[in-house]
Amino acid sequence: MDFLKNITAAFKTAGGAVQDAVGIVAEKNRKNALANRLRTVIRCEEKAAERAYLALGRYYYHNLRDAGNAVTEPHCIDIEAAERRIDAAVQKLEALCHEEGEEEIEEITLDDVREFAPQPTADEAVPEGMVDEAVEAAPAEPAAEHPETESEPVSEEKDESEELPFE
Repeated sequence: MDFLKNITAAFKTAGGAVQDAVGIVAEKNRKNALANRLRTVIRCEEKAAERAYLALGRYYYHNLRDAGNAVTEPHCIDIEAAERRIDAAVQKLEALCHEEGEEEIEEITLDDVREFAPQPTADEAVPEGMVDEAVEAAPAEPAAEHPETESEPVSEEKDESEELPFE
């Protein structure tokens, strides 16, 4: 009888250890999934900020350019030089294509393209607590809401334009 009790106790102990291991793995997977979602939100927001910076720079270049500003004018001159080199390369490419007897290259524009952002239906609704990057903006401080992800290093690749002095 004691033998059966010992075997039963051993199975219960082993079963408890397996349950604990499964719980630990599930918790790690949950944290990894949360960290991946936060990284995705960060990456999307960084891309959105970069697009906004580019749009702001284009607006400045075309509308607010000041030839007397010693800080920004060299960058504007670099843009003009790059545009001249692009135009020269396009002309050479067109001449090369005409020499080879190729047909006229069709100009492709995006004038007739509309932006389409489908909204999720009730069946595809995002579970509560999850962020749908297509609909919602990133949380203001994701690290404050989820302190368990603070220890994860985030690569901070700096673009050379971040070092530029702007007044």
